[in-house]
Amino acid sequence: MPQSKKLLLVEDEGIIALAEANTIRRLGYEVTIASSGENAIRLAHEDASIGLILMDIDLGRGIDGTVAAKAILAERNLPIVFLTSHSEREMVEKVRGITRYGYIIKNSGDFVLQSSIEMAFELFESFEKAREKDEALLKEQYLLQALLENVPDYIYFKDRQSRFIRANRALALSFGISDPTSLIGKTDFDFFTEEHARQAYEDEQAIIRTGRMVMKEEKETRNDRPDAWVLTIKLPLLDKQGDIVGTCGISRDITERKHAEERIEFKDRLYATLSRINRTIVTVKERADLFARVCEIAVDTGQFRMAWIGILNEADQTIVRVAQKTRQEHDALESRSEVLSSIPLANSPIGAAISRGKVVLYEDPADHGRKPTLGGDLRSSAVIPFGAHGRNIGVLSIFTTESGFFSPEERDLLEEIGFDISLALEKIKLEKEGGQQMKRRSTD
Repeated sequence: MPQSKKLLLVEDEGIIALAEANTIRRLGYEVTIASSGENAIRLAHEDASIGLILMDIDLGRGIDGTVAAKAILAERNLPIVFLTSHSEREMVEKVRGITRYGYIIKNSGDFVLQSSIEMAFELFESFEKAREKDEALLKEQYLLQALLENVPDYIYFKDRQSRFIRANRALALSFGISDPTSLIGKTDFDFFTEEHARQAYEDEQAIIRTGRMVMKEEKETRNDRPDAWVLTIKLPLLDKQGDIVGTCGISRDITERKHAEERIEFKDRLYATLSRINRTIVTVKERADLFARVCEIAVDTGQFRMAWIGILNEADQTIVRVAQKTRQEHDALESRSEVLSSIPLANSPIGAAISRGKVVLYEDPADHGRKPTLGGDLRSSAVIPFGAHGRNIGVLSIFTTESGFFSPEERDLLEEIGFDISLALEKIKLEKEGGQQMKRRSTD
C-alpha cells in the first residue's frame, strides 16, 4: 500500500474540481488538481508522493482520461479510479481493460466517494502484496533453476516409488541425456546395474518409512561405463502438510578423490610388500621356498587377487609356473599340473618383460569387447622380471580384478620387487656355494 495519502484529481471543469477537492480534503486526504490529461501525466511523473488518482474520463479538448491513465500506468503502478457522468455499459467496458479499481458516478455523494477511495487503497495493497509474493516466488524459482542448471553436483527429486520427478542438468548429462525432463518417470534401474539400483531403492524406501536422512559414500556401477564414486545425501521430501511424498538428494562425484586414496593405499601396500620380501631374504634358504613366500606376500600383504612366479625354459622359450597364490581358497587351481603349466613367450607381456628386463603393465582387452586373456575376472596385471647370473630367468606376475589398476607411477616400486627377488636368488646361490666349499674343506 502506498505510504502517501495524497490524491491527484484530474478534472477539466474548474468549479467542479474545486468542489470535489474540498470534499476530498474533508475526508482527510491531501489533493492536487490537474486540469488536463497532459498535466496529469506530468504531475504523476514528477510527484512521487501521489498515491491515488481520481481521473475524469471526459477531459475536453485534450486527451481523455483513459488515454492519460494508460500513459501514467506505463510509468507508475498507481490505483486509478475513474470519474464519469455516464453509467452506460459502453463506458464501463471502456475503463475495465485499463484499471481494476472501478469508477464513480459523479454526484454520488461523499460516502460513495470515501468508500471508493478506501476500497481502491485496500485493493491496491492487496494487489501489491500478491505481486510481491509472485515476484518472490519467481525469484525463488529462478534461483532454484539457476542452481539446477549450473551446479556440478547431481540434484534429484523422487516420488514414493523412487521415480524421478525432477533432476538437474548435471545428473541428466551423466546419463548421456541432454534434457533433464527426460528423466521424469524413470528410476535408477534404467541407468545403473541391478546391484546399485537395488541398494539405492532400498535406501530411499527406508527414508520414506522412517523420515531419517541417509549420508554415505557409494560406488555407482553401470554396464556401459567405468564405475564412479559419489558422496550422497538423501532426505525425505515433504508436502505442505508435512507428509512424506518422496525423497530428494544431492550426490557429489568423488571418483578422483577415491582413486587418489586408493593409489596412496596401494603404494602403502607395495612398500609393505617390499619390506616383507626384504625380511624374507634374510631367512630363506631355498629357491622354491623363496618363490612360494613371495607369492604369499604379494597376495596377503599386497592384496593382489593372484600372484605366480614362472621360470624361463630357454629350450622351448616358455615360462614354467613354479609357485602360485590366490586370495581365496576356492580360487586355487585344481591340480599341481596346472600350477606348473608352461606359457609361451612369443608376443606376450611375459616375453616382453623377459627380453627388456623391465616391468610390463597389461590390461585385459575383455573390457573393450574382445576375448579375455587373463582368465576369470582378472583384468589387470603387472609382469615383473627378475634375474640370476646376470640374465633374466623368470617373472613374478601379479593380478587384480580392476581394469587399469596399475599405473606407470608405481613402476619403480614394482621393479624394486624384481630386484629384491634377484638379490635373494644371488644370496641363496652364494650361501650354497659357500656351504659346498666348507664341506669340501672338511672332507679334505
